[in-house]
This record gives sequence, C-alpha cells and structure tokens, in this order.
Amino acid sequence: MAKLVIIYGTGSHNTEKIAEAIEEGARAEGIETILENVSNADKNDLSDADAIAIGSPNYRDLMMPTVQKFLNELADVDLSGKTGLAFGSYGWGLEAIQAINKQLTSYGVEMIKDLCIKRMPGEEELEICRRVGSFLACKINNKEVKCAA
Repeated sequence: MAKLVIIYGTGSHNTEKIAEAIEEGARAEGIETILENVSNADKNDLSDADAIAIGSPNYRDLMMPTVQKFLNELADVDLSGKTGLAFGSYGWGLEAIQAINKQLTSYGVEMIKDLCIKRMPGEEELEICRRVGSFLACKINNKEVKCAA
C-alpha cells in the first residue's frame, strides 16, 4: 500500500489544520498515512514512504527551528525519487515553505507545487488542502490525477 508521511511544525495550529486536511484528502484515496507534529516525528518513518509532506509556518522569515532541525537530520536518509510537498501558513512571506522545498529538493525529492495558505485556513482553503492530499495520493498510486492542486 502506498504511504504518505506528513510532518509539521505549528505555532497557532494553522499549519496543523493544513496537515490534517492533507491527510484527509490522501486517506480518501485509500493510502496509508502517518501524521506527526515535528516534535514527535521519527525520520525512520520516511524511509519506506512513497511521499513526504513537510510543513512549517513562517517564523521570523524562516521555518520553525524544530522543522529545520528535523530537515537537517534527514541528510542521511535516502529520499531520492520520493514525491514531496512543502506546505504551511504565512502572514507576509513564504520563506519557510520555499526553504523546505529547497532542502527536500537537495535530497532528491521530486516536489509538487508548494501549498501556501495565508493565516488561518477557512473551509475553502481546507478543501484546497484536501485536494492536494488527494493529488499526492493519486500521484504515488500512479492514478490519473483529475484534480489540480
């Protein structure tokens, strides 16, 4: 069974809500998911994942330090060929999400378009997040993707 691992950092729970909606969309397509706050995440969960999604809100124009630390620990995990997603909430800038994308790309992850949600996601934004989760699931299941992220 295809597997998606979703790891997120959150300050005011906005990025957590995004992560939960991504998981909902992926599960609706019938794939296995692991959803973890970065504080509880285990890098070993990523070794047999088909896709990984890592999220952080912008924190002083950077990603959260805990997310950066986790990403740095992935340097010795073979992520090449996996599908990836950088996501998060932001107020003004997208530096955190862009930095996640750049670091995952450097590890050989094949990234899809970033998911950037301004501040607290409402129902419309959460539906977009679910569609992105569905898109990721379809992509790793090699299904024709009918929904665009």
